[in-house]
Amino acid sequence: MTLGYVSSVVPGKFLSMVAVAVFATAASSHAQDKPKVDKGAAKEGLDHLKEELGVNQFTTPSIGTVLAALRELRPLAFDKVSRDLPDSIPADRARLALNTGALIADGFLAVTAEKQSHLDDLGRLLIRHAKGLGVGDHITRHNKSILEKAATKDWDGIRSELIATQRDVEKAMMALKDEEIAHLVALGGWLRGLEITATLVADQYSPERAALIVQAPVLDYFVDRVATLNPSLKKTKLFTTLAAALGEIRKLAIKENAAPPAADDLKKIHQLARSIIALIATPEE
Repeated sequence: MTLGYVSSVVPGKFLSMVAVAVFATAASSHAQDKPKVDKGAAKEGLDHLKEELGVNQFTTPSIGTVLAALRELRPLAFDKVSRDLPDSIPADRARLALNTGALIADGFLAVTAEKQSHLDDLGRLLIRHAKGLGVGDHITRHNKSILEKAATKDWDGIRSELIATQRDVEKAMMALKDEEIAHLVALGGWLRGLEITATLVADQYSPERAALIVQAPVLDYFVDRVATLNPSLKKTKLFTTLAAALGEIRKLAIKENAAPPAADDLKKIHQLARSIIALIATPEE
């Protein structure tokens, strides 16, 4: 497959939106389940719940918006940006969360490229990961419908089913109130998204598209989240390597003169993201 035109506005959108689409509009969907009484009090309580879960402009994109943005990237060089899926389920919850986020990004890629066989395997693997995070039932109930629609190439139906799945998963994650895990799912998705888009933009490099690959506020948000993790997590090989890689990505991507990363910088960013995704997918040391 040859790479077609890459929209100059899409890569940055994708990186900031793909991070944790399963949590998107969590607050609004949760609020719609409750009677409208005191709007001021409801908003205050909702904002507090958002803060607890880490729901903000960096981690709560709409899944529908993500899919629409990804479609603007078509035709995709799928063979160039796809990867072999992990063949094991991480035992520790932190690595499981990072892996889940990366798989979500793979899912958006498969749906956008309309790759049925890839989606089949990915859906089953994502269910196993979701069960480990405690939200498996909410994904399993939709998975059969997604696979049936994939068999008939009903891609519009799949996109609708993903949005419906999102609503159920949102409610489950809001109930869990696990901020650290939500951030790690977001980070895993962002890193896989960075790997994908860095490849696409490097193939058709221009300063304008390169400038959108890494946005400083989003990157700094994740750098800060890693810095505030549980100390026992931060000492592990995975997270010391991850923290160092994020620092290197920032040096390559964010210039003092606001210049975009050069083509060589972009290749290095891709390699850093790729190495971290590979480390996340490997069994614990």
